[in-house]
Amino acid sequence: MPARHDRSAIEPVIPRESDLTLVKLLIKLDLLKPPFLQQKHIFSEFAPIAHFGHLGIFDEGEAIGKVAAHLKTERFEPSDGDQDRIAKLLESEPFSEIPLIIWRRCRAIPVAVSSSEVTVAIANPLDLESIRSLEQSLNRRVRAVVGRETEIIALISRTVELKDALDFNEFLQESAQSTASPTGPSGPESSITAEDISAPTVVRLVNKIFAGAILKGASDLHVTPEQKVVRVRIRIDGIMRDLMEVPAGYSTAVVSRIKVLCGMDITERRHPQDGRLRLKTSQGVRDLRVSTVPTIHGENLVARILATDFSRLDLDALGMQPVLLERFKKVLRSSSQIHLICGPTGSGKTSTLYAALMHLKDGTQNIVTIEDPIENRVSGITQIQVSEKIGLTFPKALRSVLRQDPDVIMVGEIRDADTAATAVQVAQTGHVVISTIHTNTAAGAVTRLRDLGVPSFMIASSLGSVLAQRLVRKLCKNCKGEAEPAERERLRRLLIPEQNAHGPVGCEICDYTGYRGRVGIFSYLEIGPELSAAIREEKGERVIEALALEQGFISLGESAAEIIASGTTSLSEVERVMGQLDTSAKGTLQNGAVAVQGEGQTGAICKRRILVADDDENVRMVYKLLLEQHMYEVEEATNGFEALEAIYRRPPSLLVLDLMMPKMNGLEALERLRQDPQTRNIPVLMLTAAATDENELNLLKHGADDFVSKTANSDIILARINRLLSSC
Repeated sequence: MPARHDRSAIEPVIPRESDLTLVKLLIKLDLLKPPFLQQKHIFSEFAPIAHFGHLGIFDEGEAIGKVAAHLKTERFEPSDGDQDRIAKLLESEPFSEIPLIIWRRCRAIPVAVSSSEVTVAIANPLDLESIRSLEQSLNRRVRAVVGRETEIIALISRTVELKDALDFNEFLQESAQSTASPTGPSGPESSITAEDISAPTVVRLVNKIFAGAILKGASDLHVTPEQKVVRVRIRIDGIMRDLMEVPAGYSTAVVSRIKVLCGMDITERRHPQDGRLRLKTSQGVRDLRVSTVPTIHGENLVARILATDFSRLDLDALGMQPVLLERFKKVLRSSSQIHLICGPTGSGKTSTLYAALMHLKDGTQNIVTIEDPIENRVSGITQIQVSEKIGLTFPKALRSVLRQDPDVIMVGEIRDADTAATAVQVAQTGHVVISTIHTNTAAGAVTRLRDLGVPSFMIASSLGSVLAQRLVRKLCKNCKGEAEPAERERLRRLLIPEQNAHGPVGCEICDYTGYRGRVGIFSYLEIGPELSAAIREEKGERVIEALALEQGFISLGESAAEIIASGTTSLSEVERVMGQLDTSAKGTLQNGAVAVQGEGQTGAICKRRILVADDDENVRMVYKLLLEQHMYEVEEATNGFEALEAIYRRPPSLLVLDLMMPKMNGLEALERLRQDPQTRNIPVLMLTAAATDENELNLLKHGADDFVSKTANSDIILARINRLLSSC
């Protein structure tokens, strides 16, 4: 049963002797190096083979094969019919006498039985204590075979679900019938109220919801009330999935039960609330950060599920390219610099942030974090919770922390001008500052800091590096197949090697999605002397990135191409997260590029994109036909607002802008473009029906690059466009 959240930090659990013995065997088999015998490397909710396999130190399947061969035993690989067979086996004598929680604790499951012997698949075949305990309970000799831990746990978990499903579904059906309305859609008032939050049915229902989410490895749990049902959904690998539906009559009781466990006020249903909860489960200890908001059908509840085991929060396990990883580790040890991690929401910035902290947490430095909220509680690090209610803001906390003799300061997120300015100033006083910022590219972080009011000379002198990242789902190793012909054709056109390209298929292990787990795509920008000078001179993102490319900068596009070519994920998954790729493996994902370098290629050409903004449909049509005929890609907008939205969504190579338009005219749009450092370098060709000297002078003063009459000859229009594009 869920317990109240313990606010103390979790100390690592000392590994069992059998785990240490298995680690020694892995070293003997040359799968690990001797330093991994240190206890700090094997604190985990998993047994050693699965643990180091998840870290990417070796292939788990290969390690299992070597261990099985060394111990002269077999390897267990479940087939399609094993689920039903093992479920029946667990319900029969003598296995039914052993609770499933014991099997899960041993990371073992029976796979065959005879009159004198039981064959048991186990994650740690050297766990003699568990094997002897099973022998005593079963009164038979146990023969251990080696199995993949995740497969063993999945079989146990699905057995629990099969055993419980019929009974629980009947309970939900009876509840739905008892609360169904015979007269209208609104239904009668439910007999289940907030006062019934300790009723066995409600407790069981909430426990079922928590258990289902955690067993399936969800990162988020959503309880969403609707008119007739309560939808319970979970997010796995960034994708929302349905978990179950609960009768609408249980909405108040379920949410109230969770609120009580989180220490929230169950009488307050008109305002949003936040709370925390710690659960001890068979999958390890989990922290839940819970949020509720009122909706028209009741309170909507979302819980972020956080693991308290940080053994896998390691920079080596994030999937960075080796060269990039070494450079990142090196700059983290520098002083008087700020290092930023950027990307959209859900791109894994927080995990990378904590992995960097765990890398620096060696006992020789005083590390202080300032967060809102505190995502993970870590022993050995001073963590400060920001609270706007009491006036403890990010800037105020930052200034106070300087009196605490810190070596490393982590700021959860740079959100506003005060936080940005203070963080940069703190970095210049000799401290290492690590933080996150919301931008799409690494070079975009420089522009964002400028937008927040930080002077360019301060950015140039204090910014050490920027790591941009995305998260994509990995193809399931058990079932991935050949990429579809259409996807292979796309890969050829993008100049991405297709020899190892694969696509999703779907199996029981990946819940028929074709994907299992996620991996990062990284782009790392280290600020050296040349880039620092460019920032000081207020150069734009394109210039900064062009300089970085000359020094070996790897863009998100290149990183994505490498991970597709390795067969780790698919092109369709990368484009789901990052948008359509339009360059080769050696190009970038930045807009406006003309030539891209491919493996063995001297210059693959890609179309330049022109945005035409005019309220006259006929004018737009004429320009579209003219430009597409000369191999330009054309996008259209009907006014200044639409043009700006299109530009911030995807900057064009050139903007053709009409002077007179509704909502926002061309002059207003031009002024906004030139005021924003992100857009000030986009070439603009102004269109007008009144081709007067006065108009031309006024537009040039406001930043137009050129000016042309709507009635001008098509050759003149093309000549002006080509001149502008060739000069940028």
